[in-house]
Amino acid sequence: MAKLFLFAIGGTGSRVVKSLTMLLASGVKIENTETIVPIIIDPDASNGDLTRTVEIIKTYKNIREKAYSESSDFFKTKISSLDELGDGSYVSDNFKFEIDGLKDQLFKDFIGYSELDINNKAFVSLLFSKSNLNADMDVGFKGNPNIGSVVLNKFKQSDFFMRFAQNFEKEDRVYIISSIFGGTGAAGFPLILKNIRDANHTIPHHSFLNDAKIGAVSVLPYFGIKGNENTTINSDTFISKTKAALYYYSRNVTGNKSINALYYIGDKLTNEHEGADGSNEQKNKAHFIEMASALSIIDFMSLTDSELNVAGGKATNPLFFEFGLNKESNEIKFTDLSIATHDLIAKPLTQYSVFRSFFENNFDELSKSRNEAWASSGVHKLNSDGIDNRFKDSLRLFNKHFKEWLIEMKNSNVSFYCLDTDMQDKDIYQLVVGAPEKKGFLSNMFKGSGLDNFRTKLSELEPKFDNLASYQKFLAIFSAATSEVYDEKINH
Repeated sequence: MAKLFLFAIGGTGSRVVKSLTMLLASGVKIENTETIVPIIIDPDASNGDLTRTVEIIKTYKNIREKAYSESSDFFKTKISSLDELGDGSYVSDNFKFEIDGLKDQLFKDFIGYSELDINNKAFVSLLFSKSNLNADMDVGFKGNPNIGSVVLNKFKQSDFFMRFAQNFEKEDRVYIISSIFGGTGAAGFPLILKNIRDANHTIPHHSFLNDAKIGAVSVLPYFGIKGNENTTINSDTFISKTKAALYYYSRNVTGNKSINALYYIGDKLTNEHEGADGSNEQKNKAHFIEMASALSIIDFMSLTDSELNVAGGKATNPLFFEFGLNKESNEIKFTDLSIATHDLIAKPLTQYSVFRSFFENNFDELSKSRNEAWASSGVHKLNSDGIDNRFKDSLRLFNKHFKEWLIEMKNSNVSFYCLDTDMQDKDIYQLVVGAPEKKGFLSNMFKGSGLDNFRTKLSELEPKFDNLASYQKFLAIFSAATSEVYDEKINH
């Protein structure tokens, strides 16, 4: 099955990958691929957005490797590092493209400014300001795409790019995530696209790369920066930088038909984030725009090969998209989404939220009870005999990130508030905001509601999955139970 190589550039790229990972964990389906290969490109190796996303991806992988089966929709899609592909001779969980020569070096040292003659120094000074030349690149390009374009051009010379090329097959696809209003993303997107389309005969599989099916999301400004002493970034320049980048893209990205499908998305410049130039201080809160950007990846993968045809390195029919809601709102509910988006995400996100609430609040206590058939019956048990603490710790960590992701989107300037993360126990079916639990007289009388009903549902389904190993049975039974609960008990 074809692979999707996902190039995520800068802090925005990392945050979109985080949202995509949450969607995939909940069971949102992605077509035409079984394996996603994230490649995160960020000169700021200690960026808080990057390190958090890498932790989430690794935790996803740990859970999936133990508990995946065809019987579960949770964690269904495989996420792989580039190093895991190929002959398997070198395996690591490295999702980051390391740019050589950045650490402890100023930009002028990177380009060998001191070794230039007087005429070339004068020419370079026309292209780069004094502050550009003295820029410390350990924390990225600080909104300077002119610096980023020089540094990131080393991508095509890297071992990382060669490994990507060696593992890229004819049916694989590429998707590029970047913001357009900063330094890393605005510079990185057209460079990566060009390096793939123009790969020469010295590059492995260069003909596959030349005619690759390539999509991208260009994230326009969607937040502002609160000025403080910790940042040199000024969000007042975001719009002018966006206009300049769009003009460049019109000639070198969309104008030359080098992209098959380009998605645009953005929002109002509300002053929302505390300013930080980078490092671990740059850890922006999740935003609905990032989840919508992640949905563009899923939409791209739903397109047919004929819709993404390439001939001679040119897209024969370039496609352009924007994201839209069914109803404009500053506090988005499931009912505000378009029918297509609602049908794609409402059920999976609700299912996983029910599971997360149960696992966080009830699993440990109930799984120890001999009265709980779902935990103690069958050959493959779901109590401590079958599920070890290491696996549960991985789930707790992932679920912590999942809960934080929902809370942060709820609290952003455009609030995505579809699921109440506080609902638990008897109210576990009340977690869809604005949609109370479906209640019937007989079900209330004989099976109770909320937690009691869910425990009954798990026990009824337990025998169906006892052929699976305990970890696989664990995900399968909760995936099936939450699916039935959504259909039978939760308004949507």
